[in-house]
Amino acid sequence: MKKSRRLQAGLLSAVMAALLTLGCCGPEEPQKIDELVLPKNDGQPAKLTVAIETPEDMAHISTSGSLERVIKEIIARYQADFPGTEIELIYDTRGEKIAAGGDDAPDIELFTGQDLYYKHRDRLPRNTDWLMDLTPYEDAWTEEGTISNPANLIMRFMGGDKIYAVPFSYDQIMLYYRWDRFHEYNLNVSSDSEKVSVMVWGRFLEAVDRLGDKGRLAIDKAVKPYLFDAILWSWVGQKRIADTALGYYQPDGSTIFTLESAQNAVKAYEMVLERDMGAEDPIKAFIDGQAGMYLGTGMDILELEREMPGKVNEDWYAVGLPKGNSGKIAPLLGWSAWGVNKDSPEPEKAVHFLWYMTNADNNAHMYMELKDYGAKPIYREIEAYEPSLLEGGLYGETDLLNTPSYRYASAPLAFGGSAGVNDPVFSTLLGGLESGDVTAEELLEGLDAEYKRLIDEYTAGGGSLPWAG
Repeated sequence: MKKSRRLQAGLLSAVMAALLTLGCCGPEEPQKIDELVLPKNDGQPAKLTVAIETPEDMAHISTSGSLERVIKEIIARYQADFPGTEIELIYDTRGEKIAAGGDDAPDIELFTGQDLYYKHRDRLPRNTDWLMDLTPYEDAWTEEGTISNPANLIMRFMGGDKIYAVPFSYDQIMLYYRWDRFHEYNLNVSSDSEKVSVMVWGRFLEAVDRLGDKGRLAIDKAVKPYLFDAILWSWVGQKRIADTALGYYQPDGSTIFTLESAQNAVKAYEMVLERDMGAEDPIKAFIDGQAGMYLGTGMDILELEREMPGKVNEDWYAVGLPKGNSGKIAPLLGWSAWGVNKDSPEPEKAVHFLWYMTNADNNAHMYMELKDYGAKPIYREIEAYEPSLLEGGLYGETDLLNTPSYRYASAPLAFGGSAGVNDPVFSTLLGGLESGDVTAEELLEGLDAEYKRLIDEYTAGGGSLPWAG
């Protein structure tokens, strides 16, 4: 198990002090170290409520009581250390209690920020006015470990550097491919340029063509609009994006849809769609061997591990998306996170318990207990706690946690209901491109006009832009 950062820092300071003492320069005055800002529980009597959605409202997959069990275990351990704090776990159907506010509003709420399958399309993203700014307590989480790229995006989902959420679950696009077919083909060619691979989008497209029937591509229908975002951002590049939480804008406030790289991204997206075999059941086509590659969700690994012939990480692999012209920037398909009610009568104790519930030990425990339901690690060092994650189907996503160059972005959730696939204009234009009713130029012109309109509405309503200073 890894040492905490605080312990590592202490050991390093001691070693440096010893070296200075033994060195020719003699001892020096110790340098002042900035004190960490951490939430506290003073032990005085208090009551907190922690709310989760009812089982039938769970955004990803109902945890069949497992989530309640794990949280109650964590609450019991916390109360053993802080017996003066009473904590009650409650249900908040469709977020009605937190939205209504008042005395019945919970202190901590598990809320859904984005939902792939539109189960709550009429209310996502939720009103976020109730969320407490957790930025003053950032040290609490950064001292636990290295925050992963997807977790960092969720924590700062409103844009800028402010933290309003601590991740619980998320899903993302994964590429599944039959390595045995790639290997068989590559044995019969001599040069690297002739070999097939999935490292970059160009080589990925070549692999579909060169492998023929053995390399057919199946794409999950729900993934396609997010795939557009992934290719768009991977062509535009992070330097041209003002803020990854508002991923459609340049630093000057104009949209990225006007860039030449966006035009090239649309062409690449069209080439990917052209190679989609159009399977009625894409994942089944991959399992049955009709497809050699499958673009689906990370949660698909559960079904694939049960049903796929051969062994994962030997005969077939789960990996991240290929690299675009300007790197790898992927969207999250859906996520949920913990937030603290800014009107809580016990705000610091609420933050203190949230920190405890999501510290490195409890986050690893929660992930191992609830990984089949979408729970994810917050910290990159998860494999130090659970070496088993370097084996089996979850290795693909675990590997992405430790790939700093694999970055994430999001449609502007700060705009409320009109964000990416939740925006009817976005969905209509993208659907028109796929059907052939909308050209690439019309798509980009339409998206540029739509997101100019949305940013104007957002700022006119008092919304602030992170890049505006």
